[in-house]
Amino acid sequence: MKEIKETKQIEPTVAAGSMGDDSPAQDELRDELKHSGLKICYQSRRDDNSELYVMDADGSNALNITHTPDVDEVYPHISADGQRVCFTTVSAKEKTVRFDIYWMNMGGSEQRLVASDATDPCWDASGNKIAFVKRLSREKTIDYQNTGLFVYDICTGETKEITGGKLYHAYVPCWSPVCNWILATVHEHAEFGHAIIAIDPRTRHIYSLGKSGVNGCRPDFSWDGQMFCWNPDDYHISVAPFDPPFDKKLPIRTVAKAPPGGSVYFGDWSPDGKYIAYAMNPDVKFSDPKTRVLWDIFVTRAEGGPYVQVTFDHANNKQPEFFSPA
Repeated sequence: MKEIKETKQIEPTVAAGSMGDDSPAQDELRDELKHSGLKICYQSRRDDNSELYVMDADGSNALNITHTPDVDEVYPHISADGQRVCFTTVSAKEKTVRFDIYWMNMGGSEQRLVASDATDPCWDASGNKIAFVKRLSREKTIDYQNTGLFVYDICTGETKEITGGKLYHAYVPCWSPVCNWILATVHEHAEFGHAIIAIDPRTRHIYSLGKSGVNGCRPDFSWDGQMFCWNPDDYHISVAPFDPPFDKKLPIRTVAKAPPGGSVYFGDWSPDGKYIAYAMNPDVKFSDPKTRVLWDIFVTRAEGGPYVQVTFDHANNKQPEFFSPA
């Protein structure tokens, strides 16, 4: 099991006006990110439309990769080789909201439909399969009610359900980049309640991480498969070793904290394991008709410590996904 090193108390994330507000410690971290060669894909809502963008890890050179003013793209997930992105599209027509899943090359070419009435896609380690959950109709569901975990093979076009009907009310699955484990969150599950779960597709066994002291939502694997981060609540992002069969307490460390009245979410590991990107909203009660809320993206070191802000326009910037460009 990977060792968790204790760090000093984490300070709340505070939004800044620009990179010029960086402290010396933040300057050092931003320079690291600038020369890391890493990039971040994320969703951003501008001009009343959500698109996918890619930027350098320090926040420079942001580029729109979707260009679809009539459709919202959300929840990007990058393949392990950095060459493909899968995502959910949201479109409204005649008072009907439609959710579909697509994948495309990082440059925007070869956009392909994966599944209709579905959401929360993620890649397997090979970059050839996409896991997702299917939505139930809006009239029949509230919150995250669904059944099954489905896998689409981009080479054959086949879709299979992989849990034998044992999984339901699941969301935001994350497939390990190196092994055949999937982390997800379940909501109002009869056996687990609200919990973070680990799924072994080989045996179809589902484990709750509750006995390990891990509760909350939105887990994300490190790229070596040895660690994961998640939200224990709306105000913190924590990390722990990934250590099945989850029958003992795991050492847990906090790496990001929200300011009073705010929230932190959407933690994501860098491929080298050095950094974690996340989004922060300083005022969860604020609402804007175009951008909706004030989310911006930040990056901290995986052991905690200084953080840097990498978006500053408050344009509902969420779901950061680190990757190394091909």
